[in-house]
Amino acid sequence: MRRLTDVDLRLIRIFCTLVECNGFQGAQIALNMAQSTLSTHLATLEAKLGSKLCRRGRGGFRLTPAGEETYAAAQDLFRGIERFESTMDRVHNRQTVTLRIGVIDSVTTFAALDLPSAIARFTTANPEALIELETDTPAGLQHSLLHGTRDVVVGASLQPMPGLSYAELATETHHLYCGRDHAWFDRPDRDIEPGDFFRAAVSVRSYMHFDDTYRLGRVTARATVGSMEAQEILLLSGRYVGFLPSHRGAVWEALGRMRAVKPNGWSFTSRFYAAYDGRREGAGLRRAFVDTLADRRISQAGRDMSLSAAPSGATVTDG
Repeated sequence: MRRLTDVDLRLIRIFCTLVECNGFQGAQIALNMAQSTLSTHLATLEAKLGSKLCRRGRGGFRLTPAGEETYAAAQDLFRGIERFESTMDRVHNRQTVTLRIGVIDSVTTFAALDLPSAIARFTTANPEALIELETDTPAGLQHSLLHGTRDVVVGASLQPMPGLSYAELATETHHLYCGRDHAWFDRPDRDIEPGDFFRAAVSVRSYMHFDDTYRLGRVTARATVGSMEAQEILLLSGRYVGFLPSHRGAVWEALGRMRAVKPNGWSFTSRFYAAYDGRREGAGLRRAFVDTLADRRISQAGRDMSLSAAPSGATVTDG
């Protein structure tokens, strides 16, 4: 490999993710890629480098000596890119520092998270920060964090990844909802039987498909959505039932266009986390933003509870 191209950098990042996930199974989830696609990318990189990078089989996933040196060199490479970007900001008198934030959708009404207020406090304390904010799915958020295209991601259903730092932010309640034109809208909860769920058209989140169907007794999904806004559209059609965050459902309930179905029996909670890579240059600004989200005024007891609830295998910040 004489010269690095953008394609080569992408292949190297995928290889690093395979290493950090200790194999293909975890990398499939983190990168939202099929195993066959990952295998093709790895084979392409190995062909470019001229060496076998890893072995997999009964003994599990393990790096070859060439793979170990390639992974170490890749870490130096990406740190060097970060240093170059930082140096260019200084040399060319760029006063702004970009903070790229990814967040799950439909959190504007999530008072327990209060992302707008957190951004206001953070930008007041860090006026040099240029905010880039985008929404994405949990898989997309994790993918962008691992590939360095976002600095901090915020959401639920984040898969724990070695080396990343996590801070628990809030707990979100989800209810099962139906729209005003649905047959269940005017039916009392006591008259909705378990068998009704098997006959209902259920809409589930594509990234939590099995979780959603199992909560209702292993029903068959009749629709899938990639965002909560898409879920709201289907529920408002009056043809589907599905889970929605209670802070979003409350907006439509106040308008008389939705109702929660058996909220005492079919609800669940999810934990919201902020995640970032504290190993990369510029981690101080990322940590400051996460600290603002988590609010350092929580008690030590609250902090201990947060630590015990963190994703397995993750590093937890003290924010």
